[in-house]
Amino acid sequence: MKAVRPVAAIIPALSAALFLLALTGCGNFWEPPGGNGSTGTTPTTTTLSPATTAATVGMADELTASVAPTTGTGTVSGTVIFESNGSSIGTETLSSGTTSDSYAWSAAATYSVTANYQGNSTYASSQSSAASITVTAASSSSSRTGIFNPATASRATTLVLDAANTWTVPASVHLHNVAVVVLRNGMVQNIDGGGHCVFYSGQVFFAKDSENPSSDSDSPGVYELSGGGYLAPEGTRDLNCE
Repeated sequence: MKAVRPVAAIIPALSAALFLLALTGCGNFWEPPGGNGSTGTTPTTTTLSPATTAATVGMADELTASVAPTTGTGTVSGTVIFESNGSSIGTETLSSGTTSDSYAWSAAATYSVTANYQGNSTYASSQSSAASITVTAASSSSSRTGIFNPATASRATTLVLDAANTWTVPASVHLHNVAVVVLRNGMVQNIDGGGHCVFYSGQVFFAKDSENPSSDSDSPGVYELSGGGYLAPEGTRDLNCE
């Protein structure tokens, strides 16, 4: 006659088996809380609209992305990553379903540019169709002359140059931002000051191949121009500009 195993000995063994089953799962019986971090399920459509598809080296192109639900209505929020040939060139936040990024290419080539919406808890991620942007080198003989934004103007103008462009300044002017400045041997190479000054109220953006943009420690933000004169912050005095 076989010995009968006591009930008290069976219960712990059964509890251990059930606990092991709960850990290992049974047909996705259990999964950890918190989910897998995926985005929402509402489909979206992302549209990329470049300001131009034919740019020159150093010229900033405005890239605008719009994201909307594929069907129905709603305002999509979140971030968009802009990519050129698969590399990120900027990350921007949507506002009322749109955002933009300004980018200047430093080499002549054809670039495939996309806008990639990252999704959020409600909306699924999506990628725009690729825009083909052709960037060409500017003529080495190109130059610009002229005067704009006198001291009484709004100072909202941004000047954009590149390594192959020069700007001849006929009189002192007032700008907001100045780009793309080529600095070599401690002097701005692509602005011929002619003894005049270019004052800026915003920022100066330097070419990628420029030397380290350092200015006179006694006059921060002041740079000497080829042909004489200075690129200087608005309100700088005692420069003896013509």
